[in-house]
Amino acid sequence: MFAQQRAIPGRSRGGGQVGNGSHYCYTQDVVTQSKPYPTHTSGARALALAVVVVLTSACQGSQNIQSDSSKTPVVVVTYSILGDLVADLVGDAAKVIVVIPNGQDQHEFEPSAKVVEQINNADFIVSNGLDLEEHLTGVLAEAATRGVGVFTAAEHVTLRRANAKLTDAKNGNDPHLWLDPITLAEMIPDLSVELGKVLGVDLSESAAQLSLRLDTIDAKIKEIMSTVPRCALVTGHDSLGYFAARYGCQIVGAVIPSLSSSAETSAGELANLKTAATQANARAVFTEIGTPRAVVDQIAKEVGVKSVELRTHMLPPGGHYADVMIQLATSIADALK
Repeated sequence: MFAQQRAIPGRSRGGGQVGNGSHYCYTQDVVTQSKPYPTHTSGARALALAVVVVLTSACQGSQNIQSDSSKTPVVVVTYSILGDLVADLVGDAAKVIVVIPNGQDQHEFEPSAKVVEQINNADFIVSNGLDLEEHLTGVLAEAATRGVGVFTAAEHVTLRRANAKLTDAKNGNDPHLWLDPITLAEMIPDLSVELGKVLGVDLSESAAQLSLRLDTIDAKIKEIMSTVPRCALVTGHDSLGYFAARYGCQIVGAVIPSLSSSAETSAGELANLKTAATQANARAVFTEIGTPRAVVDQIAKEVGVKSVELRTHMLPPGGHYADVMIQLATSIADALK
């Protein structure tokens, strides 16, 4: 019996990553007719030994080849929603690793040594930009100096300027660009070209299909929001500006008047928010990841409306970007009717 080894590709979508799994080598036994070797035939023994050596070397050779020229490229993406789109775009052409765990606030995530290593060893990186991943900025810049390609989504879309009267925007640009599928679609052509160069594949057809799906999501959201007579939003932090601009909503104010949930609020700002919410006849106060729920509940109680939790920064369990946006629109519409 000889052990014949061969390398095959695997696929994984578990843990904190989506996309292809790594290539690996497994052992498959190939049964041949077993006969005792004659004691006088040393050449047969030598031949059998040579076959074993050659087969073993072949697997080792395949592993070496896979680790060099034909290993699956690794694309690192900073957060889950963006990662879902990148995985959709590249398909089986790359392994996509998301470094910020789904459900963790992107504004507050701090990288471990393992995350830093993943970023530095990536073949390509896709990030949001505009300080959304506040504590990854230096790590991403360092990876770029090492020669790793970094695609920053915010550099390839039309940015929304934050309302300086409602938020403490540092540079005036809102990083929550994924909350408008049409804005997000603007980056797909450039992203597909850059990824295609790194992966050595043509992603134009995949990009066209993804852009079409984003258009479909937009149409569905418009249908949902058309049932809302008046859309006045009081939010956890200033995160829904792109959504509001696209679907005809007014941003009344935010519990944390900042583009980042890691900022703080004051008693005076909360008092102003309650006044603004009352004057705007707001129907709900929305909370989200990074916003103190107790504070939101208290404001809603004093204004005389309900508090409603939104999933704005994460994928639902087992869900995708389309689910994020449809659930978001549905939750807002149901609360404001």
